[in-house]
Amino acid sequence: MGNMRAFLNIVAIGGTLLGATMAGAEETPAVPSKQALYLQESLYETRADDSRVLRLRYVMPAISQAPLAYGDLEADFPYLCAKVALAVLTENGEAVQQVIISLADRETPFGEPAPEAIQFFEAFRVEDGACIWEGF
Repeated sequence: MGNMRAFLNIVAIGGTLLGATMAGAEETPAVPSKQALYLQESLYETRADDSRVLRLRYVMPAISQAPLAYGDLEADFPYLCAKVALAVLTENGEAVQQVIISLADRETPFGEPAPEAIQFFEAFRVEDGACIWEGF
């Protein structure tokens, strides 16, 4: 696996982004596809219904360089949820209802259109310490 290091956690509260150090994530985790990737950012989001979401946004340049299709990376999503997201939540004493993992071929600003980027997303419900896939 890659090097362990703390990374920045951005929290949105009432439209304001707050930063805090978060432990437990690997900057460059080894994934089943064997493709190189790195963590662009981690975001906690509280939705209007008070449910909480952890977003882990990764960059994998090979998506456009190889190029890779979703099927080439499908196993990476549950792996990142189970091995990274759950560890982050445990180590930081956080609870969320959903984890969203994204893989993009380049860094993109969160919440802004990026039509030039190739991005894949998967969502997981967190239940009893496990990630349960929720198809979009």
